[in-house]
Formats: sequence, C-alpha cells, structure tokens
Amino acid sequence: MVAPLTQLPAKNDIQWNPEANAVFNWLKQAPLHPRTRRGRRGKKPKKERREQRHIFCKKFKMLKAVGLFGRKKTTRPFKDYYTDWFNTLNNSLLPLLRSSMDDAFLPQLSIHVEMIHSHFQSYYEALDLAASDDVTQLLYPDWRNSLEKPFLWLGDFHPYLFTNLLRSFLDDGDENEDDDDGFGDLGNGECSESYELFDRPWHLVMAWKNPSKILMNRVEQIECGLRLMVPALVARARDAQMVFIESLAKNWVECDGGNKEAAKAVVAEPMEAQMDEVVSVFLDANRLRRSVISEIIGAANVYQAALFLEGLSQFLVGFKDSELLGEFQRCKTPLSRQTRLAI
Repeated sequence: MVAPLTQLPAKNDIQWNPEANAVFNWLKQAPLHPRTRRGRRGKKPKKERREQRHIFCKKFKMLKAVGLFGRKKTTRPFKDYYTDWFNTLNNSLLPLLRSSMDDAFLPQLSIHVEMIHSHFQSYYEALDLAASDDVTQLLYPDWRNSLEKPFLWLGDFHPYLFTNLLRSFLDDGDENEDDDDGFGDLGNGECSESYELFDRPWHLVMAWKNPSKILMNRVEQIECGLRLMVPALVARARDAQMVFIESLAKNWVECDGGNKEAAKAVVAEPMEAQMDEVVSVFLDANRLRRSVISEIIGAANVYQAALFLEGLSQFLVGFKDSELLGEFQRCKTPLSRQTRLAI
C-alpha cells in the first residue's frame, strides 16, 4: 500500500492550536493500554511502556491526519508519495481490476472498481494536504515528465481529460451500432457470456452499447458544469497573479535594490497576501477533478465504471512508458513561420 504523505513530525515542526493542545493533553492522561502487572515502585514493565508509546504514536498520527494541527512543511516530498501511489496503481490495483473484468463474477469486479476509485480519491486528498503546506511544489511540478506537462491544469491533470475519455467510450458505442447486424443472434446462449470477438468478454464489449438516458443526461450535466467552473477558476488564478505582479512592481520601485533584506521583504509581502487565494484556487480545482471522477463512477454501471477506470489508469501508465517518452523527446519539429510570428 502507499505510505502516508507525511510522517510523524518533530516537536519544532508543529504549530499547535488550543484544540489540538487540549486533545494532546487528554491523550497523555488517558489510559492507552489495559492494566497489567507493575514492576517495583509502581512502574510498568518496559514491554508494556513500549506498547503504550506505540499506540500513542498511532493515535497521534490519526489526529494529525484529520488536521487538528498544522505543520510548517511536509517532511516527505509529494514526488515520493506520487511514485508510491503510481506503483501501487500500476503493479497491484490495475492488474487486479483486469483479472476481475475477464470474469463474470459481479461482486468481485465491484470490489476492485471501488478499490481503484478509492485510490484516486486518496491521491486527491493527499494533493490537498500537500497544497495546504506548500502549493508551489505542485503548481509547477518539476517531477512531471515532458509527456505529462501539456495535460496539466492548475497543478494536475485537466478535468476535461476525464470527460473526453468518457466521450470516447460513448462515441465508440455509437460507431459500432451499425456493425451489430451480423451478430444479432449472439445475444442468446453461451456466446452472451464468453464471446470474445474483440479479445474481451461479451459483457464488456456490450457495456457501452445503448447507454441509458439517465447516464447521457448526467454526462451532459457534468460537461455543462465544467464549462462554467473551468473559466471561473482560470480567471481567479489570473487575477491573483495580476495582483501579485502589480504589488511587486510597485514595492520594488520604492525599495533599495542593493539591499537584500529589503528585496526579500518586497517579494514576500505580496506573495504572502496572495498565497491564500492561490491555495484556494488550487483546492477548488482539485475538488472539481475529484467530483468529476466520482460523478462519472456514480452514473455508470459496474462494467462501464470498470472500463472507464481501466482507461484512466492506462492513460497515466502510458505517460511513464520509456520508449514513448524517448520518441517524444527525440522529436524535434521546427516551428513554422506562422507559429513563430504568433509567439
């Protein structure tokens, strides 16, 4: 499984608030382990004290995870977390999903669909936590490769990627409707369960055929919401950047350029003033991505959801393909004259 994004912090890394301090004191006083035989002078044996400390540390981490206190910065870079998260998706969850998709046992497939869905949700929750600590490491991630960066929007993949992937399934289903004339009788008998003309079981081949009206209406609602939300978030990010630049330019003219401390103060003041808005925009964009995935999974049936999550996972895995990445990096397409003029 993926290791937690943040580890147990040192004492100096914790910014306490009154609520966290009260809970912390309660934990210290509360009994953490059943009473056992005490040693001389009323002292507990070493083994029991060690177990108590272990249980206390677990409760301490749980409180940290729900945000009862903040930290100055994460002790584990998000790059390391994403590497673990990606390896779990690629090496464990995706193979499990594919193996269950080949079977007709619906409960097992439902479990694996929910596992991958929860895995994506945990990623966005970790992304929120990392943004609250240091959003700069996510807005311009240097650990993304050259294939991934064109698809990024406010620190992560654009939500249009999810709806375009969904539309590709719907369009494929519409295009293949005219090809069913020669297979009208295959819906009866054993072929309905194990027919593999397209190297996939019949229940997957037919998953996106004739989608329900409820699903189509929900897809249109999701796309309509994106058309409203995406420009609004872009405008907020642009306005925050504009205010930062204007404040920086105004203060820079007034300060002594040769004084390093004054220069730092000039940069820090407008940055601190706009950082809350930048973090808010990032969190809202992240919430939009998470919501789109959940809405799609909620509107689809289990076979459709399995195919969608498989496609989304494979899309992320494809970015890490060394052969494809090497070809992309070796491709040197010269800019046309019109492109150079536009730049």
